[in-house]
Amino acid sequence: MRFAGMILLSLILTGCATTPVYNPMQVNTQQEVLLNESGFKAIQDGMTMDQVHKIMGQELVVGYALQSPGYKPLTIPNPYKSEAIKDTNYFIEYYIEAIRQPDGIVSDNELMPVVFKGGNLIGRGWPLVNSLRSAKPSS
Repeated sequence: MRFAGMILLSLILTGCATTPVYNPMQVNTQQEVLLNESGFKAIQDGMTMDQVHKIMGQELVVGYALQSPGYKPLTIPNPYKSEAIKDTNYFIEYYIEAIRQPDGIVSDNELMPVVFKGGNLIGRGWPLVNSLRSAKPSS
């Protein structure tokens, strides 16, 4: 009888266990959030700037704000910023790759540079950008 009571009590207490509810609005500060991941996988060297823009899109959803009667997407421009390297035909667009620190500031370690030469994609990443900047002829 005592054994049956223990089993019954175990079953009752097991029913009280809960699992956390997923809340997409709650940011986990210990985990980076990847953005533009599918776009980065799809773009390839040799593509035109227009082809890259079509794949990457013009806006990036980075979160949601509560707005009656639901949530409104918070968007930023995609690419986030761009620059031309002076006296060359290199053009760099910076896309947000990940949110590593949810502080409302987009820092360089959260950006992925995408490099074009003459309107065609030649590569991506900070090593390429740094090599182009160091090889730039000085005035």
